[in-house]
Amino acid sequence: MNEKKKRISFRSILNVLLCAILIPIILINLVLILRGYMHPEELPGIFGIKPAVVLSGSMEPTIKIGDLILVHSVDSASLKEGDVVCYLYSGKAVTHRILEITQDAEGQIQYVTQGDANNVRDDQAVRPEQIQGIYKGERFSGLGQAILFMQSTQGMVLFILCPLFLFLIWDLWRRRQLDQAEAKRTAELEAELATLKAEKETAAKDQP
Repeated sequence: MNEKKKRISFRSILNVLLCAILIPIILINLVLILRGYMHPEELPGIFGIKPAVVLSGSMEPTIKIGDLILVHSVDSASLKEGDVVCYLYSGKAVTHRILEITQDAEGQIQYVTQGDANNVRDDQAVRPEQIQGIYKGERFSGLGQAILFMQSTQGMVLFILCPLFLFLIWDLWRRRQLDQAEAKRTAELEAELATLKAEKETAAKDQP
């Protein structure tokens, strides 16, 4: 009986762990994908934190190709020279360092940027509305490639639909196991009751 309880307890713990891991991953991916489709003019994020994938080596060795970086929403007025910012240029995310803060012909603030690995400044200054956030040094080496794959059609099937399907199959199997265990316990109780009843009847017959 103790061994059975241990197995049931282990299954319960495994259930909780799987749910705790799979459900947040699935929900976060769904939120990011939906926000990306609904607002293509900005990087999708959650709670002011936006993941961005680095596709070029313009910021090496600080940031490398294929890295996943976390960009924090920021008030552009608080930015200063030397900050590494992520901005949108022609619909693509670019992460470069601010070299200079200037004003255009109309007196509007603009940011002159350059990649650490580049020899020249970027061709066009960045406007405040292009800024998606500031990079504070949080990066995950090589994880960006996996994120890009997860956002593709094949990745959505593999990382969202497949886990859901496997979870449903596993849940059905778990329920079947529980039903079988319950049926076994019920049969054992019925057999025990039948034995007790038979013993009681036998004892009653033996009495004078």
